Amino acid sequence: MHDGPAPIDPRGPRTNQAVLATALVLGFLTSQTWVAPLFAVVLFLGAAFGPKWGPVLRFYGAVIRPRLSPPAELEDPRPPRFAATVGVIFLVAATISFAAGATGLGWALSLVVAALAALAAVTGLCVGCEMYVMLVRLRGGVRVVTVERSFHDGEASAHTSARSTRRGEHPSVPDTFLDGSDVWLVFTTEYCAVCPGIVEMLITERPDDRVVTLDVADHLDLASAYRVRRAPTVVRASADGTVISRLSGADAVRAELRSPVDASIRA
Repeated sequence: MHDGPAPIDPRGPRTNQAVLATALVLGFLTSQTWVAPLFAVVLFLGAAFGPKWGPVLRFYGAVIRPRLSPPAELEDPRPPRFAATVGVIFLVAATISFAAGATGLGWALSLVVAALAALAAVTGLCVGCEMYVMLVRLRGGVRVVTVERSFHDGEASAHTSARSTRRGEHPSVPDTFLDGSDVWLVFTTEYCAVCPGIVEMLITERPDDRVVTLDVADHLDLASAYRVRRAPTVVRASADGTVISRLSGADAVRAELRSPVDASIRA
């Protein structure tokens, strides 16, 4: 039985991040230092007490979400709340810097938050969320793994959250990445420490397949099409470009390579 918190619509945190990034950049351009403490409070309310208390999150839930179609997937609220907490720490430090007259340091800290919030809002890649996942793993918590398949696999490992999807739900891999063999698209970022190891593992364990490394910043449209929200995210496709599975996180790739379903695909 799942005993964690109820999953949330990921578009809520992304809206929050977009507003945060925009406000901080506008504050920097107009020298409005009050923006940092204001949004420290905004982030704190959402992180500490949940979406009902976060002004932007509440506005999204009450006004924006009812006008949208249901989300394609839900997410665990704990990683984005941890990321918001990190943002609060940076913005509190920025506020103290402004009060002490260290304006340059204050804006540097604020713009770090703005940059990471913009990255999350535009691409869905949340650095703070990845920090949460790493901390959970270091303290021996459960692995955060998502495997989506484009056919009914019937099996999932004890550590894998697997969801069957209809064939064709994921767009086919563009022809430019096809060479007559199965292909693995590995979406990475410059912040991803585990991505090079995952690429090397795929090349070693699947020497007959094509492994393509894509920086999300250079392939925003493709990353959006495959709902890339963390690095690495790997899209596995057959030789004709039909997506077989979408793997979110390093552990998901390892689980895919060792699963009975993978063996049956290659048989």
